[in-house]
Amino acid sequence: MSDLTISDVLDIEYPSAPTWSADGTYVAATLTGDDGAVLTIAAAADPSEPWQVDLDGEGVAAVAWAPASTPARLAVVTDDGRAALVNADRETVETLTGHADGDDLAWTSDGERVAYYRDGTPTVYHLDDGTDERFDVPERGTFLGESEMLAWGPDDRLLASRFVEFDTKQVGVVDTATGDLHWRSREQAYATTTPQWLGDGRLLVDRAGEHGTVREVVAVDTDDGTEQVLYREQNRERGTLSRGAPTVSPNGGQLALTVPDDGWEHVYVVDVDAGARTQLTAGAFEDKGLAGSRPQWRSNEELVFASNRANRGRRGIYAVDRNGETRTVVEPEGTSVYPRPSPDGDALAYVHAGQATSPELRLLDPETGETHRITHSVVDEWPIEPLTPERVTVDSVGGLEIESYLLDPREGDAVDDDATDLPAVVWVHGGPMRQMRDGWHPSRSYGLAYAFQQYLAHEGYVGLFVNYRGGIGYGADFRAALAGNRGDDEMEDIVAGAAYLRTLDYVDADAVGMWGLSYGGYAALQLLGTHPEAFDVAVNLAGLADLELYRDWAEATKYPAAASSMAVRLGGEPWEATDAWDQGSPVTHVENYENPLYSFHGTGDRYVNVEQLDLLVDELLDCDADHEWEYYPDEKHVFSQRSTWERVLPQIEAAFDEHLG
Repeated sequence: MSDLTISDVLDIEYPSAPTWSADGTYVAATLTGDDGAVLTIAAAADPSEPWQVDLDGEGVAAVAWAPASTPARLAVVTDDGRAALVNADRETVETLTGHADGDDLAWTSDGERVAYYRDGTPTVYHLDDGTDERFDVPERGTFLGESEMLAWGPDDRLLASRFVEFDTKQVGVVDTATGDLHWRSREQAYATTTPQWLGDGRLLVDRAGEHGTVREVVAVDTDDGTEQVLYREQNRERGTLSRGAPTVSPNGGQLALTVPDDGWEHVYVVDVDAGARTQLTAGAFEDKGLAGSRPQWRSNEELVFASNRANRGRRGIYAVDRNGETRTVVEPEGTSVYPRPSPDGDALAYVHAGQATSPELRLLDPETGETHRITHSVVDEWPIEPLTPERVTVDSVGGLEIESYLLDPREGDAVDDDATDLPAVVWVHGGPMRQMRDGWHPSRSYGLAYAFQQYLAHEGYVGLFVNYRGGIGYGADFRAALAGNRGDDEMEDIVAGAAYLRTLDYVDADAVGMWGLSYGGYAALQLLGTHPEAFDVAVNLAGLADLELYRDWAEATKYPAAASSMAVRLGGEPWEATDAWDQGSPVTHVENYENPLYSFHGTGDRYVNVEQLDLLVDELLDCDADHEWEYYPDEKHVFSQRSTWERVLPQIEAAFDEHLG
């Protein structure tokens, strides 16, 4: 109906959180789009023409700027395991080694050595002679990584690294002069992660344990093993809710974190010496841009953070000082996240997206208020104007109003203003600790879905994004509402969205479908069985079909049992709360399927095991249900190859055309 194509949808690039060179001269970020992440570097003085670094077509897995005592250089590890040195001044690339893991990178303060993992083992590369030194210490392990996995101590001698032992995550400190393990955690009931160093020479770690019911931020003296707990959260009934490692102040004497102690995500600062914690922000809003976001230090006295205090579905950027005085830095005109101040605090890099703007990297001069676009929204080049989402609320069980966003095709040129009997599609995000926004989502996972819904709208489909309970942005009670009823109340929220669409006089009440990724795929599988009348067709992307099968796999490969709160949130282990585990598992309900299901899953998925689709297919074949499925060899949880999406998205559209059109 319109000139917009799926190719236009796939042309959009999604910037990562920006990082600054130590001298504040350059800003770097990766752009995820076609077949991997591309490194982009912009000069802060003239950001209009960034350099896209040529790494021979290899995607970027990890980057780290060298310290200020050296030229503006980055260490880079590619998806293919190549470690390279990128010189931003000269725009050159020098290969260091072809044996690096794409997990993390850490420079010594003198810029002469860089640490990484090689085959899971902490390794130090010496730039002076081109040799690497591997240490005979426990290996990284199979569990997914965190924001920090390697960290040099203040004297460039001690190297902290994450490893796995006792079936859980641990942190160890290697004395690189002797090769000995100087200190290590030995917690079996906790997962110990994200090592950082404080100004007084102690190691800061994050611990989650006792089956996900306790979280602690702990400072450790690695010489004698004494500990100081700087933050503790405990919830025996619902599991802990806070996410995002703390950030250490420039002077190393304070740490900041965002936690929901008063029922909403707010900014707190902890004085490391005294252990005193001060709440800096308060109100019925969330001072967090994304699920794992954390505040950033602009100086020792001021922090910057993203918040939805002005609009639940948007994010502005704000600054707060140690006295709790808050000011607006970036107006909440869309979704602005990943605020990163320059080393001197005079400039701010961040990612912005909006109703008519796909994610782009921006640079703000706080003194003048002038904003520069380092990368540009691809939507500017679309042949049509994107539709403006309308905020609507749908009434769900318990009298809860669920915020949603509606795309009305009649607002565009491709569909008549008086069109009726239009088909409709609900998109269900993953997580569930996520949130769709009033416009483009900044991450590729959901930004791509938003772009495809724009495409479908211009093909005549009404679109709805449902922010079901369990997600961020609406307070701790909303986020914890799934405890004890997984696959129940949040499904009612999604069903309420479908029911709302059927009441619209321009929607065909017999043509409402849905699609979702991850938890959204789980919703597709669950709803066809528990609410077979809710959707006329459903599409599952990498959803889980059996909770117990997923739990067993995830606790062996994704996160350790010590940090897993699945049993707590389902009321007990599978043998203790059989009904809850069965009721929450879609395979229990496949015999009730009445409408068609389409499933897509990558065999290289690290977030939801592909065996979920194996089990589902077996069950559906036994039931002779209307089902089509495809596997994609080596593909990730969110498909990484353009060619995969070029096959999947037309198939999703064809499924909707066949059953809703």
